[in-house]
Amino acid sequence: MENRPPYEAGSLDAFLPETADMLARFLADAQRDLAHDTLRLRKKERAMLAGLLVDFAEDLHASAGIWRAYEQYNTEFFGSPLPITERTVHGDIKGIHIDRVRHFLWMVYPQLCAGLILSPTHQGMERIAEAACSFLVGAFRSLPRDSGVKAFLQTPNQWGWDVKRKLIWLGTKSYIFRLLHAAYLKEHNRGKPDIGCTDDFLCQECTRWSGLGTIDILAGAIDISDDDRRDLRGWYERHASFYRIVSVTDDILGAVNMICDRPYRIRLNMPGHPFRPGQMIFGSLVPWRGEWYWSGLQQKWDDAAKVDVEGLRDTMKRTNSKIACRFWPEYAAKVRERAVDIHRQMMAFSQGKDLIVYSDGLSMAADWQKELRANWEPHPQAAIEEVVKRHGMKDNRANMKIPKTLLEDKNGIGVFIHPDEGKEIMGGFNDILAGFRRKGQDLTEDEMYEVRGYFASDMVSPQVVHRVAADHGKQSIKAVYLLGNDAPAYWLDYLLRSHKGQYYRKRYPRVSVI
Repeated sequence: MENRPPYEAGSLDAFLPETADMLARFLADAQRDLAHDTLRLRKKERAMLAGLLVDFAEDLHASAGIWRAYEQYNTEFFGSPLPITERTVHGDIKGIHIDRVRHFLWMVYPQLCAGLILSPTHQGMERIAEAACSFLVGAFRSLPRDSGVKAFLQTPNQWGWDVKRKLIWLGTKSYIFRLLHAAYLKEHNRGKPDIGCTDDFLCQECTRWSGLGTIDILAGAIDISDDDRRDLRGWYERHASFYRIVSVTDDILGAVNMICDRPYRIRLNMPGHPFRPGQMIFGSLVPWRGEWYWSGLQQKWDDAAKVDVEGLRDTMKRTNSKIACRFWPEYAAKVRERAVDIHRQMMAFSQGKDLIVYSDGLSMAADWQKELRANWEPHPQAAIEEVVKRHGMKDNRANMKIPKTLLEDKNGIGVFIHPDEGKEIMGGFNDILAGFRRKGQDLTEDEMYEVRGYFASDMVSPQVVHRVAADHGKQSIKAVYLLGNDAPAYWLDYLLRSHKGQYYRKRYPRVSVI
């Protein structure tokens, strides 16, 4: 019961632990008949899968709303509630259905087996899906439908902390996200629980569930207005900044964002809180119904009057320009204007080419030096001297910092000129192109690795994927993700959202304006 929400149990809840134990034993028998070892799980992983499946079935049986939200987003994005794996017209799907179980397993097996790429038509998965679905339908047929999860999600959403406690449970304990949260902690915090790291996962992380994050699924699962839903789905734009506390009551802080000089009304639910007028606080705020709420951890300093505000602003612009754009519209406008100008200059130097391939790192560096001089030298000497002095530039000119590994790359470098992301750099580009040129046929393991690594990289935008595919075809992408010729027309859009969900949220140019 460790994964249950912090709410009183429904009558259904008491049946779930025994059902999960029975299903784990049933899965052990079912997987003995598999022709290959790909999906054979050890005892611990079988127990985990059984627990996830039972919680998933509880959601469908009680209509708690989590899976419904996922299917609704998929229908909006792709025209299919169960993308890639659909078999049945959606109108025929109700409750615990084989199509839903199959899709769930297709998504969850790679979370249990690191590095697994699973075909949506894998025969072993089909056998497990049929067995698990048959078991779950029988097990839940006569069970009550009043679920503690459903009751918890239906509690009021008046205050930001009401929503936040649902968000915390959904992101850390629910069947749809708990494995992903554990993997995130392992990657970013050595597996140890941490408030700040968890808050990053809850508010920022986009997952393989069609690129959706915890905030998205919760926004679709609870009963709130369209305005509330828009606010909640926008919590990835937390206002992380320095704040000066100007007024304090038991439940309200009056604060000013020291970077953009804007006021915030912060709602509290912290008896005996430590905030006092005159303090400087660094923390993140999220909106809810016209007020702001702390999200994650805060740091405080007792005397904001001693702070060099202008220095603080310059530092924020240099190191966290994208975050400053979230809460500083005037600065964001300057950043976008500057990004347009930089993109125009880069395209002019490249003579209109948005994708450039260099033979090696040194060739790229030499070309970039020419580009810097071409953009630097036409300016009046007085203007150059002022910029040099303001930014403390050495050698009286701008310098590039290129990683040594990139400079030493002798296997081709691809550079895509993106309007907002700047120059997207892809090392080992010759190997990537070799995989693409196979057109999905007879790829070697190394070529599959290169194509998959390129596609899955957080540093490669959907735009550059489309750009390379326009020149070399997209068949190899389909092949390395084990999608057959009968894959639906939206298959590439699905893969892009699933691997690059952050690019489908609001983004700001990689530019700072000092």
